[in-house]
Amino acid sequence: MSNFTDRERGFEAKYSFDLEQNFRIEAHIYKMLATWAGDKMGMSEAESRSYAAKIVGDVVSNPQENGIISVLLADFGRHNIDMTVSEVNRKLEELRPLARAELLEE
Repeated sequence: MSNFTDRERGFEAKYSFDLEQNFRIEAHIYKMLATWAGDKMGMSEAESRSYAAKIVGDVVSNPQENGIISVLLADFGRHNIDMTVSEVNRKLEELRPLARAELLEE
C-alpha cells in the first residue's frame, strides 16, 4: 500500500508542478505580448514594461477567454492603430516557444 501512496503523491506533485509551470509560461507570454503591444503603441521601453505589468496583472486577476487579446485590441483602438485579432494571435503564437524557452532556462 505504501508504494501505491508514494506513487500517487508523486503523480500529484508532478501535476501540481506542471500546472504551475504552465501558468508561469502563460504569464510570461502575456508579458512579452503586452510589451510588444506597448512598443507598437509608441511607448518607451520603461512605459512598455510598466504597461505589460499592468496588463498581465489585470488579465491574471480577472481571467476571461481571449482576455489579453481583447484588452490589447481595445488599447490599439484607443491609439488609432489598426490591428486585427489574427495579427495579435499570430504574435502570441510566435512568442509562445520563446517564452517557454526563456522560463525553462531559468
